[in-house]
Amino acid sequence: MNHYILIWSVCTFVETRVQEEINLEELALQTGFSLAHVRDIFRQNTGKSLSHYIQERKIANAAQELLYTDQKIIDIAMRYGFSGRTVFSRVFRRHTGYTPSQFRLEQPLLTRIRLCAGVFGVGLPGITEASAHCHKQGKTDAAECTVNCAPK
Repeated sequence: MNHYILIWSVCTFVETRVQEEINLEELALQTGFSLAHVRDIFRQNTGKSLSHYIQERKIANAAQELLYTDQKIIDIAMRYGFSGRTVFSRVFRRHTGYTPSQFRLEQPLLTRIRLCAGVFGVGLPGITEASAHCHKQGKTDAAECTVNCAPK
């Protein structure tokens, strides 16, 4: 069964609420499926957990603010729902390989990525997790692989 619409719904839900606390029960209500089903289908189709995807989107958007605004790191961290600078720095480094201060100083290139049909977002530097996931599965043809959030 093609779960494209469910994956698209998740992507748009997250992207429109990336600066808020994302209520997963509200997501389940909007999709019409149980949260367990949404999580399972999302992981099966993207190769990543829903919570990891949400965190990744928050970090990518925060990274853009680090590069293109002069706002304090703590203010950016709080806007994206992190409890403090230390937690934000640890999560940011896990996703980017940089601390927020290093990222702002070195200014690595951010890309624009396709999250799903009609939805684009900020991409973090380096190999995307989707391409790494495809490579692990032995898929080299882009048509048979996932682009960040949705099957092509």
